Amino acid sequence: MKRSSNVKKSIILSGLVGTGGLFIAKLIGIVYAIPFSSILGNEAYMGIYGQAYNIYSYVLTVFTAGFPFAIATLVARYSVLKDAKSILSVKKLSLAFLSITGFSGMLLLMLLAGKIAPIMVEENIDIMVNTLRILAIAVFLVPVLSAFRGFYQGLKEMEEYAISQAFEQIFRVLFLLAGSCIAVYALGLDRKYALYISVLSTSIAAIAGIVQIYQFDRKHIGEIESLALNQKDKAVDNKKIFKDFVSISIPYLLSSILGYSQQIYNAILLPIGLRLHNYESKVITTIISSTTYVGVKITAIPMILAPGFAAAIIPHITEALTKKDYKLIRKNIIDCINIILYIGIPVCFCIFLYAKPINYTLFYNEDLKLASYVLAWLSLEAFLGTLAPVVTNLMMALELRKNYFKRLIISTIIKGILIVPMIYIFGFAGSVLSSVIGDGYLILSNLQEVKKVFKVKFRKVTWVLIRVLISIVFMGLTSFILNKIGIGGTESGKMISFVWMCINGLISVLVFAGVSIFLNVPKVVFHMDVVKFVKTKLRRGNA
Repeated sequence: MKRSSNVKKSIILSGLVGTGGLFIAKLIGIVYAIPFSSILGNEAYMGIYGQAYNIYSYVLTVFTAGFPFAIATLVARYSVLKDAKSILSVKKLSLAFLSITGFSGMLLLMLLAGKIAPIMVEENIDIMVNTLRILAIAVFLVPVLSAFRGFYQGLKEMEEYAISQAFEQIFRVLFLLAGSCIAVYALGLDRKYALYISVLSTSIAAIAGIVQIYQFDRKHIGEIESLALNQKDKAVDNKKIFKDFVSISIPYLLSSILGYSQQIYNAILLPIGLRLHNYESKVITTIISSTTYVGVKITAIPMILAPGFAAAIIPHITEALTKKDYKLIRKNIIDCINIILYIGIPVCFCIFLYAKPINYTLFYNEDLKLASYVLAWLSLEAFLGTLAPVVTNLMMALELRKNYFKRLIISTIIKGILIVPMIYIFGFAGSVLSSVIGDGYLILSNLQEVKKVFKVKFRKVTWVLIRVLISIVFMGLTSFILNKIGIGGTESGKMISFVWMCINGLISVLVFAGVSIFLNVPKVVFHMDVVKFVKTKLRRGNA
């Protein structure tokens, strides 16, 4: 329970370390998606893959979300109180509880698969049913892994949190690609078996992840067990721990059920709205594939900031609240939002700028123009999906749950009511616009309450936002000019276009970084002089 590590002391470093592991995991997810889309070679199968994962993610959220955060909160609390016995009690209770909830979720998804599949697809219903049932196995295994991660998140072991995420994804991708290639190219099986193997990989990776983190646990739990043996005070009663565990979990659980409703909307309401807009069947297939497969993979890049910083928020805010250090709380709030703006906005803008070359060079698609249009719009949803979860976890950690839930219900209803009619009027763009209205209301109203209750002054946030937007303008102009002189575009072959895209993107990002440094944004966000830091490193390297 030592707190000597710089990572453990800083919410920025903790968030960046957590994000780093998720970034590696998501980057691997994008890399594998490129050859895997060719292995599937079918937009309908790609759509099934994405839609099935939407349902799986939602069921997993219902039976898992909230509990890892509750584990982290309780572990952080008892760490501050130096109560090692209660920390061990939290661990035992959480592992048992999440095993039971995970098993319940698995059974539910297996039973419902046959009922919801016909709503999701008009063709290949049996394939969708099988895909959902295979994914159901992971609903049992992943919560167990989440319990371990929540425990070490509470101890601020963000390095292990990051390593665990990356390890699980690497194992999953290796199994997915190897199994799919063997099934399709070596055995000559139908490509639907590649789809089945791909979803089975989630369960296989979860087992590998449990083994990895269990080995870490065996090496590091000894310190806490030793402290527990020497502790004179009794542990908190298990009934009290369970009561606190549930009371902390329920707000997170309700938040996840409502907050991640977009996955259900995309799986069920999006196809309904697209049909009402009179899109042809082939166009609908392309839009769904672009939304649930390509869109999910690419927009996940900026959205990794959310879980990374959400994981860091819990122990840091909980510790500050326990100590009643309100100055530190205000600092942590500002730091979290500023770094999301500084990193999230340019990454999402890159998705908008390079939507067409991304689709052209990296993914299988039958309608490049339409797929690029969809991805460009999803860049806006990506930013909302990056900022909203961070604000949500701030509200939870700051114990501002009551009014938050009222707003979350309103936000969910707004999106649910608007999505179909707005798609009917504006086409696919209406889906994103409904999210802008619903999520925009939720984010701004919650920040207003944080400002009022904790006397947070958002002047620095406004300062950072304005300067980031100025830097974005220069970034966009640079990309436009480079495209005009032939550095970019999709006129050449895929490999050459990919190289031009990378060069265009690198130069544009460097321009963004240069302008933002000139405007002193990194100094405000990271509390350090970037130019001075780089010069110092260069001098040491030359010494």
